[in-house]
This record gives sequence, structure tokens and C-alpha cells, in this order.
Amino acid sequence: MRRALMTALCLVLLAGGCSRSQQAQDAAALREAITAVNDEFLGCFTEGGDADCIASYFSEEGQMLLSNTPAQAGPEAIRRFWRQALGWGQWEVGFNSLLIEPSEPLAVERGRYTIRFTAGPGAPPGRPSTEDRGTYLVHWRHDGDGKWRIAVQAFVSEVAARIVAAPAQDRAPVRPPDQAPDPDKQAPDPDKQ
Repeated sequence: MRRALMTALCLVLLAGGCSRSQQAQDAAALREAITAVNDEFLGCFTEGGDADCIASYFSEEGQMLLSNTPAQAGPEAIRRFWRQALGWGQWEVGFNSLLIEPSEPLAVERGRYTIRFTAGPGAPPGRPSTEDRGTYLVHWRHDGDGKWRIAVQAFVSEVAARIVAAPAQDRAPVRPPDQAPDPDKQAPDPDKQ
């Protein structure tokens, strides 16, 4: 009886070791796959950039969340965003992946990024060359076609935002709280007077 119990215990420990070994192999394979996709994605920014290429790495519901910019949802919105932005000048984007956690068919990646923009003749007035850096988070999804695609890509800048004053005519007057209009009192209707 004791021998059977020891044999069963050894088999359980061996199976647990195999499971951890398989998990380590799966994690290494995932890191290799995501790193390869990131390298291809970053290639979309070389030689003037390719908005179609960038958008192709996002899932149908994919979202791109950049600092100081409205969210871009879906490949078509992401394509339009980058088609315009790539016309403004040269973009250099770099990733340093720090963590990739698998949860098939999903994965989460966290890392650091740099984005360098060199303004060209097509840049909007007041859009200078800039350099941004910070932390990024990507929610990856393994699609039915066997490819890893970006479900959500979010960048959190550590560079202070550049504040540009709005022209005077675009600014709403600021009133102290004691002079603000009372929302319970309605303005008189000129048609009823």
C-alpha cells in the first residue's frame, strides 16, 4: 500500500513538473511570436510609413489609444489616422517588450516605447518635431486565422504635454462660481415677451 502511494505521489509530482515545463515552453513560444509580430508592425513605419500595413495588425474591433488623441476604433479609423499622420512627416517607433502574459486565445504585453516625429512640409501649422516615450500595454488576440492581432494598444506618455493657448475668440469666459448662471433659472423666452 505504501509503495502504491509513493508511486502515485511520484507520478503526480512528475506530471506537475511536465505541466510547468510545458507552460514555460508555451510562454517562450508566445514571446517569440509576439516579438516577431512587433518587428513586422514596426516595419510598417519605415521608408515613409504604410497606413494599410499598420491597420492590418489590428483586429476588427481593435482600438489604438494614443496620448492627447481621441481613440481610434477599428482598422478603417486607424488607417485614416495614420494615412493623415504619415503625411505630416517621418515617424520612428520603437518598442521594448518587458512582459508578455499568455491566456490563450489572449495575451497581454507591457513594455516601453519611443516615438520620434520629424515634421515635414505637410505638417499642420504648430505641429513641431517631437519625441515621446513612456509605457505601453497591448491586449493581443489570437484570431481564427492563426495570427496574433492587436485588440487594444494603449500608450501612456511620461513626457509633459505641450500646452498651446487657444486664440482669444475661441475661449469661453471663465466666471467665478458666485457669478455662474443658475441652472434652475431659465432665461426669459424672447418670443413670449
